Amino acid sequence: MAIEHRAAVRRLRFWAGVGQVGPAVPGLFSWGVVSGIALVKSGLTVAQATGMTLIVFSGTAQLAALPMIASGASYLMIAFTIALTNLRFLVYSASISADLRGLRWPLRALLGYLTTDNGIAIYQMSDRADRARQRVAFILGCNLPVWVSWQIGSLVGIAAAAVLPGTAELSYLGLLAVLAIVVQMTRTRLAVWTVIAAAVWAVLGADWPMGGGMMAGIAAGVGVALALERMAHRGKPPRETPP
Repeated sequence: MAIEHRAAVRRLRFWAGVGQVGPAVPGLFSWGVVSGIALVKSGLTVAQATGMTLIVFSGTAQLAALPMIASGASYLMIAFTIALTNLRFLVYSASISADLRGLRWPLRALLGYLTTDNGIAIYQMSDRADRARQRVAFILGCNLPVWVSWQIGSLVGIAAAAVLPGTAELSYLGLLAVLAIVVQMTRTRLAVWTVIAAAVWAVLGADWPMGGGMMAGIAAGVGVALALERMAHRGKPPRETPP
């Protein structure tokens, strides 16, 4: 009976995560389509583009790497740029490390691979006592739909790239998709100030070499979010979570 109860709670927590991330899925699918088209139009073969979208589960990393691949940049420089672009995932990992401590490393690796901006935001905004129940199922529910929608969108884009004209200008579609995702995630005052800080620095550094403005925007957004969260929790006693 206890096992059946845990399984029922696990299913409820998984679908709770799916329900919360659901509104972002159409935008993520659209972004995946645009990224898939961009992969092929940048010169990659269908096989290479498919492998990249399955292995490099990061739209920002893909879009940052594509111009460098097309220009013949060194592998070391491409890897360095992608590492800088994805530094925010170190912050994400640190923020949930206490919740995942004690899990076997293959499961932690799988959750790390599936971690997304949308999923981690929903998980962090949930009540701490509530997310302590079947946290793995809840994290999967928040992130797995993002992975599925992104991969399907990317594969659709890769297939569509074969019939689109080589000069098709589709970058605005990617901008609209990202805008829809950001607006859906901007639900709190902390998120609003984070977006403002990131946008200001990204605009100021638009002409900086090697994507410096994008890097500055990411650093500013992460820094403001951490600072505001620390201020919000200063002086508050830690809440106890049930065993």
